[in-house]
Amino acid sequence: MPIKNSSTKAVRSFRLSTECVRQLKDLSVNMGRSEGDVVEVSIDRMYREEIRFRNLMVNDGQKPEDNYDVRKKLR
Repeated sequence: MPIKNSSTKAVRSFRLSTECVRQLKDLSVNMGRSEGDVVEVSIDRMYREEIRFRNLMVNDGQKPEDNYDVRKKLR
């Protein structure tokens, strides 16, 4: 998990849908954490899942999208 030193964290700004903001607030209240912490935890979990299911290559020099094949396979 990222270091929790908020004074040195980079600041980002995103436009989120109304539904996403509602979910973010709900998670924040239920988890007892700030909205920023909820975003960090969510991205960390998604990142780990991508690695787990081999949809993301870490330090391989490959592009993650190369793992997705949408073409029909010939039988």
